[in-house]
Amino acid sequence: MLKLHQQFFRISLVFIVIASLIATIFSYLFVKNSRVDATVDKLSAVVRIASEGNLDKSYLDKISKLSDSRVTYIDKSGELIYDSLRSKNQKPNDNLLNRVEIMKAQKSGLGSSLRYSKNFKRDFIYVAKRLKSGYLRVSKPLDEIKWSIYRVVFEIVVILAMFLVVLIYFTNKLSLKISKDTKAIDEALNSMLKKDFSIYLSNINCCKEFAKVAKNIEKVAKRLKKREKQKSRYTKRLKEITKRQGDIISAISHEFKNPVAAIVGYSQTLKDTPNLNESLKSKFLSKIESNAVKISNMIDTLSLSIKLESNSISLNVTNFNLQDVVNEAVDTLKQKYKDRDIVIECSDVKVDADRNMMENVFINLIENALKYSEDEVIVRCNKEIVEVVDYGIGIDSSDIKKIKDKFYRADGISWNNSIGVGLYIVDYILKLHNLELYIKSDEKETLFSFEIDKIVNS
Repeated sequence: MLKLHQQFFRISLVFIVIASLIATIFSYLFVKNSRVDATVDKLSAVVRIASEGNLDKSYLDKISKLSDSRVTYIDKSGELIYDSLRSKNQKPNDNLLNRVEIMKAQKSGLGSSLRYSKNFKRDFIYVAKRLKSGYLRVSKPLDEIKWSIYRVVFEIVVILAMFLVVLIYFTNKLSLKISKDTKAIDEALNSMLKKDFSIYLSNINCCKEFAKVAKNIEKVAKRLKKREKQKSRYTKRLKEITKRQGDIISAISHEFKNPVAAIVGYSQTLKDTPNLNESLKSKFLSKIESNAVKISNMIDTLSLSIKLESNSISLNVTNFNLQDVVNEAVDTLKQKYKDRDIVIECSDVKVDADRNMMENVFINLIENALKYSEDEVIVRCNKEIVEVVDYGIGIDSSDIKKIKDKFYRADGISWNNSIGVGLYIVDYILKLHNLELYIKSDEKETLFSFEIDKIVNS
């Protein structure tokens, strides 16, 4: 199958050649008819002038010589009286009344024809005029005007040939331009198939249609490029989520594995040792209970995060002393972190908030600080702000932006069994109270804080 520019050039060439041949034929016929008509008019003028004189031999010879034509005089019966080019083969008794030009002259007074002469073996142009005494006929061999016809036709053919060459040149030039543009479009489409969308087709200028196609291809390429970037970001995000889900499953598995293993171990020991003394039995049962409580608390934490995310929890706002909630949260944590120092620097502050949720906030913030630091943790609160400070390893600046996300766990921390929902829950609860959690950290200390002026009831 031929390419577009090849088909265009071939069809154009065939069309030009055919058009040139038709033009040449019509030019030949037009020139021939024009010259024949001009000769007929000239001979008609000659025969009119000649018919006004004395039709003797000397007069007719003079007319023949001056007009450079054959002059024939025929009587009414059709007998040839005079012929300036009398043929040796012509019979004296030939009746010329049956000649076309004579028959036309009989009807209209003047007649003409172009026919072959058997006597002279040539084509002649004849013009005959009817007279009272007979017919005066003037003729010229067609050969004499053929060369002039050929010359004019040759000139026309030369002009057509020059025009044809110029037309072929520009047609070929346009064909090459089409070839170049179709190649550029083809390369652009192949690049798009290879997901290379950096396409520029501004140099397409062979025709308006191609330019429009090029613009549409560029638009499609830009859209596909944008979609590919979105797909890339989505894929990257999906990989991150998949990795995080794996980390979450690992963390949850690890968190549950230890207490479950402890419960199974202590239970197995109690089962296999029926005569165990009461002191050890009580100690093992206490361990089983504490690990079961730990599992229950983790389940409650996960359940709370899910409820918060689905907006299926509502606030139970009451008025209470914030210091009391801080003390209760610290008492709860000291059962787990018996050897750690938690310093409370709070004044009496009355607030309107959900008491249970605010206790959850303090438990998560203080426990988070305990996990980050081996030194003391300080809790400050007044009518304007609440602060939880630890002097641990600090939080990297890249982690601060993400640490409030659900299931996010910062790298490099000393503990490796966090589910990663604590700060997410804190941030969500504070937002329910129209409050915002702020985090500042360096190598010396980490500060979690939130302003409470919106919920203070003075």
